[in-house]
Amino acid sequence: MTVLQACRWAEAELGELESPGLEAELILCDLMNWKRHELYLNHESDLRESCLTMYRKRVRRRKNREPLQHITGKVDFLGRSFIAGPGALIARPETELLAELFMKELSEPRYILDAGIGSGIIGVSLALAYPAALVIGTDISREALMLSRRNKELFNACNLILIRTDLIEALRQDIRIFDGIVANLPYIPSGLIHDLEPEVRDGDPLIALDGGHDGLDLIRSLLVSAPGALRGGGILALELDMEQVGTVSQMLEKDPLWEDVRTFSDLAGHPRVVTARST
Repeated sequence: MTVLQACRWAEAELGELESPGLEAELILCDLMNWKRHELYLNHESDLRESCLTMYRKRVRRRKNREPLQHITGKVDFLGRSFIAGPGALIARPETELLAELFMKELSEPRYILDAGIGSGIIGVSLALAYPAALVIGTDISREALMLSRRNKELFNACNLILIRTDLIEALRQDIRIFDGIVANLPYIPSGLIHDLEPEVRDGDPLIALDGGHDGLDLIRSLLVSAPGALRGGGILALELDMEQVGTVSQMLEKDPLWEDVRTFSDLAGHPRVVTARST
């Protein structure tokens, strides 16, 4: 079977997905360690039987709605390829917006906190962007921290420290040293998790999705503790569901401990990120 024939077979197998042709190509490129243009250059080449067998297995895994990132073992984020796995939430494109907006507000930071670091992609990105800063990443999940450590070691992010704790509970109160706190916390209401796409509902850990009755349990907790950790003028950046942005913005605007509350939309035009500064 040629490369082109294999891709056409895979596209038919993945017909229920939104972009079956693209995913068929991505799976084969990852298997063969090809760039996309190399796949096209090899369209007429025959695939070895061993490669074809592995390709069929991976395509069937994707057909069963296993996340593509778990099959390839990687996820791209801000121009880097990170290790992905079932131990933590798979980063979405919206999270790149969160990280970019957060870094835009930082100026020569000394201390940065990634609350709920998950797979570590934001924390590692921050550590690499600000090598003179100390980045602290916290998470309650042992599995997530193991994945964070793998990504930390992959990029030799020596200035990233990982702590197992619930948000910032392990940090001394009223330290007010952080120049910024970034958080992509679980924000799916408990009652809506069963309605999610299978890749998310079954592929991501429940602990990384479930935000309680209205999805804001952990967000509220962070808003209470964050002012005692941020220095005056320190930036807080949160990723949220578009239905929650207005609610969280109002909570921040009503609290005298916060100022300069702003909201930002993703590429689809949906409200997605809220930022504020500590007074």
